[in-house]
Amino acid sequence: MHVLMNALQAANRSGTGRYTIELARALAKRSELVELSLLWPAGAVEGPPESAQVYSRNARSMQRLLDDQWRIRGIQKKCGADLLHYPANVGLLWGDSKFVMTVHDLAFIRNPEWFTPSRSNYYRQATLASAPRAERIITVSRAARDDLIEMAGVDPDRIDVIHNGVEPEFHPRSEEEVREVREALRLPERFVLFVGTLEPRKNVIRLVRAWEQIAGHADVDLVIVGRSGWKTEPIMQAIERSPLFNRIHLVGHVPGPQLPAVYTAARALVWPSLFEGFGLPPLEAMACGTPALTSNTSSLPEVTGDAAVLVNPHDTDAIADGIFNLVMNDEFRKDLRAAGIVRAKQFTWDRAAELTITSYRRALGL
Repeated sequence: MHVLMNALQAANRSGTGRYTIELARALAKRSELVELSLLWPAGAVEGPPESAQVYSRNARSMQRLLDDQWRIRGIQKKCGADLLHYPANVGLLWGDSKFVMTVHDLAFIRNPEWFTPSRSNYYRQATLASAPRAERIITVSRAARDDLIEMAGVDPDRIDVIHNGVEPEFHPRSEEEVREVREALRLPERFVLFVGTLEPRKNVIRLVRAWEQIAGHADVDLVIVGRSGWKTEPIMQAIERSPLFNRIHLVGHVPGPQLPAVYTAARALVWPSLFEGFGLPPLEAMACGTPALTSNTSSLPEVTGDAAVLVNPHDTDAIADGIFNLVMNDEFRKDLRAAGIVRAKQFTWDRAAELTITSYRRALGL
């Protein structure tokens, strides 16, 4: 079985980029089960796995749509792949090639106001047009599966739910590693942490307001890690106009090797996202022994189970109360730390790769 993955999303620092990179690596280790070829972004920060056959393209060029929909079929013919895999919501829009596609969420249909009009319109039209043509559709959570059935009318029997994994690098780090990253990034001694792209659905404005309520009593700063996304102006205004602005630390993107130590250094991860198809940061934090607060909506209870604090993301007071309890109650934090490490071990990219290969086989009728 030979699969060609359209891995151009590997140039993206979002969750879909992380999914593409880690799944490709895990699949490449199973060469006895699947021969893997990759359409990989030229110049990407992270390179492709060595064992895969790689075809490079400029992922940021104006030719991306042609690469996604036309050139990939020429590469498929050249390398002889039996199946295409589209790992980032949009599949093949025309042609007779068999393909599997991964749908991470349908937020662009559910809440288009969270995105720029061009982004939401493209993903809505392209996802709804390509989903009926896929041999199999992978979703990263049961919540995403349910949305796909309800909002796109997909037959449940064509969907495979395969959870994301957590890389082995995410584990509690030593005091020395924490000290080094604290100095390198100028992190405060006590802080709660947010990690993610700055965009409306991440609910950063309510997070800032909630943290302001407890900051004077809990003695923790707020550290925000992540790149700017879209519609960020209201978010930045809430941060810059905060009466505690000098205690909010905008770190920007943190390279992967430093991130586990940042998680370990934090008093807690605070992540009240409004909607997620999966939500990797809470799981990564839990794997590092850092207690997490997240939302009681969409996929997040499915991912974290009872190993995190779950709050209503629309209720600023509830977020504030959750942060305060998590930060100030050492015994509670100790219990959550232990539970989180156990919970995170259930999610591995090796397991995701095994189940993805099963989905490939189903797509080919093997």
